[in-house]
Amino acid sequence: MLLLEHHGATDPGKVRKNNEDSLLVGEGRDETLFVVADGIGGFEAGEVASSIAIDVLKEVPEEAPLEDAIREANRRILAASRGDERLQGMGTTVVAMRFGGTGEEPVAQVSHVGDSRAYLVRGGGMQPVTEDHSLVAELVRSGDLTRAQASEHPQKNLITRALGAEEEVEVDTTVLPVEPGDRFLLCSDGLSDMIPETRMQSILTSYPEDPEKTVHALIAAALKAGGADNVTVVIVDVREEAPPTPRAHRGDTEELRILLPGEANAPRRWGEGRGGSRGARVKKGAAPRVAARRGTAPRGKSGGFGRTVRAFVQALAVLVLIAALASPFYLWGSSRYFLGFDEGEVVIYRGLPYAPLGLELNEEIRRTGLEESNVEERFRGAVENHRLYSSEDQAEAVARDLEDQGAPQ
Repeated sequence: MLLLEHHGATDPGKVRKNNEDSLLVGEGRDETLFVVADGIGGFEAGEVASSIAIDVLKEVPEEAPLEDAIREANRRILAASRGDERLQGMGTTVVAMRFGGTGEEPVAQVSHVGDSRAYLVRGGGMQPVTEDHSLVAELVRSGDLTRAQASEHPQKNLITRALGAEEEVEVDTTVLPVEPGDRFLLCSDGLSDMIPETRMQSILTSYPEDPEKTVHALIAAALKAGGADNVTVVIVDVREEAPPTPRAHRGDTEELRILLPGEANAPRRWGEGRGGSRGARVKKGAAPRVAARRGTAPRGKSGGFGRTVRAFVQALAVLVLIAALASPFYLWGSSRYFLGFDEGEVVIYRGLPYAPLGLELNEEIRRTGLEESNVEERFRGAVENHRLYSSEDQAEAVARDLEDQGAPQ
């Protein structure tokens, strides 16, 4: 018998006033389903998009394909955005994990769109289960950037895939075997952007028997690093315990019983459930479908051919950038805002902080008068990395917060 101990929580962070993240922590029809969604859009539109995704996934039966549910969420988000001009341009990332398989071969299925992530901790080591759908991630897959370099890249937040972006969405799925002692992490980029993976691993392995304490430690670390975005964390630990009752048999079909304890005293925001102990049965042969996952061939030795390939990849990345910026999803870029340093002063810009082929995609809106030297070091990342905001008022509010943080107490 497998016991799943889990906890999830979300925090708006230190910079943003609203929380556009949503989460599902085992309280849906499939009680082994866990989800993190990170909304994108103006005003409260991002919150609407992520909550639509959670509402759809909450109703997914155990037997239903997870990819189909994510595509249905995409259709509903598009329909909602077309029916209300206040919601135009909204979207959301999603990373979803469910458990199934058989008693002899339990598995976890992870499906995702965007840059919300899943990690597996096993034997003290941590490995990513998902690969971001972003331009920077494409350069990592091609070998032109390392994961460490990508984490500091100013274009790391430009995603190439999201729910609500296009009529059809491509969902990446992987299925991996589960072992007792495994720990899974689902998170929004409010965690992965704020602290390095080495720090995440250290925290994940510090409290191996306490998922609740681990969740709060990870969120606290993100807030201490600046809390520039909403941060959402879900931890699921796989345990092996003696069954309280004999295994059930129905004819020749053996079942795997997965118990889900409740989450006493867990913080409740954005779609968390309040149930007590629950059970979920996954019949033999009901393992989730596996979608083909794109791989990356090993790079060959350097040489003329290697340089040609690298140049081709770089040119392709530029074309992908231009295509992405021309797509319906990125047309909302003209209504995005960000902060930047210019001549030692914080400046508010409208547009996107990129210049493909020398073409500036933004314009200066206002110089705030806030000097760069007066911005605390821990908050500079939000300015230097040009984090996007959904309205001019939001960018103004962040600038005021930066000024207040740097003011003498």
